[in-house]
Amino acid sequence: MNNNNKEFQSEKENTQCTTGRQSEPINHNQSQSPLPDADKNSKPMAAANVKPAKTKNSDVSHSQTVGVRGPVLVQDTVLHETLETFVFSTTLPRRIHTKGYGAFGYFCTTHSMKKYTKAGFLQMPNQQVPVAVRFSLAASNQGTPDTSRNVRGFSTRFYTNEGMFDLLCNHLPVFFVRDAIRVPDVISHLSPSPVNNLTDPERLWSLFAKYPEATNMLIWFFSDLGTVKSFRHIPGYSVSTYVWRNAQGVRHYVKYHWLPMAGAEYINQQEAQWLACQDPDIAGRDLYDSIAKGKAVEYKLCVQLMNPEDAKILPFDPLDDTKVWDETQYPLCPVGRMVLNHNPDNYAEQVEKLAFAPANLLPGLEFSDDKVLQGRTFIYSDAQRHRLGPDFRNIPVNKQPNWSPASMVSSGNGRYIAGEIMRAEIPNPDNFTQATQKYESFSAAAKKNLVNNIASGLVNAQHNTQCIVLWHLEQVSPSLAEMVRNQMLLYAGTVGR
Repeated sequence: MNNNNKEFQSEKENTQCTTGRQSEPINHNQSQSPLPDADKNSKPMAAANVKPAKTKNSDVSHSQTVGVRGPVLVQDTVLHETLETFVFSTTLPRRIHTKGYGAFGYFCTTHSMKKYTKAGFLQMPNQQVPVAVRFSLAASNQGTPDTSRNVRGFSTRFYTNEGMFDLLCNHLPVFFVRDAIRVPDVISHLSPSPVNNLTDPERLWSLFAKYPEATNMLIWFFSDLGTVKSFRHIPGYSVSTYVWRNAQGVRHYVKYHWLPMAGAEYINQQEAQWLACQDPDIAGRDLYDSIAKGKAVEYKLCVQLMNPEDAKILPFDPLDDTKVWDETQYPLCPVGRMVLNHNPDNYAEQVEKLAFAPANLLPGLEFSDDKVLQGRTFIYSDAQRHRLGPDFRNIPVNKQPNWSPASMVSSGNGRYIAGEIMRAEIPNPDNFTQATQKYESFSAAAKKNLVNNIASGLVNAQHNTQCIVLWHLEQVSPSLAEMVRNQMLLYAGTVGR
């Protein structure tokens, strides 16, 4: 496969239109007469005396009519094609991660991963492949402020000689639930009210009341880690657990980590709200302007590796997306460096038509039995067919030479699995321990901000929802629950003033 970035960058020459004359500057403060020889001092003429200027058949700036003021003809195929092309010129939006921005560059392997995976582009140092990246806001529309409390998507496509590998990450390392069958319900809770399309605090907070497993995410999400103003300063986490398989068939569980070379930065809720008013597109603008000025955006890729047998001795399920792995027990191993140094030339074609899917794997890169990851295996491609059409794989940014269904990489070849078919919770959910550990790791200032962030939102939920969420917080830390309760009383006292 050609590893040239030009492969998925539109040529500017192909997107420019030329006309018979150059555009002339217009003084927008001076009215312009639609008649060719009109003079600003001339007197108005009666419509009946106006004779239309003769136009050539090639002049398609007017609809085809009977006379100058007659009805438009149904036969005007130029008009119909112009309007229909306009109507279908936009791509259907993504169901989630609607608002996003893109950048292009390359990934360079710095450390051989041959011991753990047979993926070709990770075998030797200094191997380089093109990449396309889309940053996004999970619960969003095109008008959502970049600094809103949100989960940021960080999706990367590697264009390799063996095919395409899509690595879909978030800027927080845990998720709301541990089973994909609950994801549609989660998205519903994060969405505006279906009654009036307005934000409904009860919808959001009833999510945390309904799912105790979401408590760890609550701590991460409502801390200052949930508000950022620059994609250049966010980490990326695979959240889900994947599998690496080497040439000898040995498998390891793996979690991916992107680390911003410029350092991670976050903002508090007050700054986030202020910036949302000043510049709701600040993160996208910052990304684009930085690259346009020649300042490349860089990230380091690391992985955590685990022997699958360790799952038998850990106090939690390592395939649970509401959990993180202890970095002292499973340290970060450096893999490579990504450099984003090119902005899109055509956002609609190069960014919005990127069709990411976790199923885009390579030999040596596989799925684990992670329930969220398994559920995402097929639905992404289905979503792309709905959004972009059944031929989405032939769009330039998605095109893979000589692709066929046989090109897809299956996971788990050689494994033997036997057991009873069932629907059941994992045996060791442990919904609160890691939430406690994360809360206790915060500084005093970070804890204070967390309390304020939770209380300012929870106070607007229904009483029963408040009680359940506060009970969950008591399991994390009784002092945390008490501070949130007291802060809610202060906010409640200001309602209606």
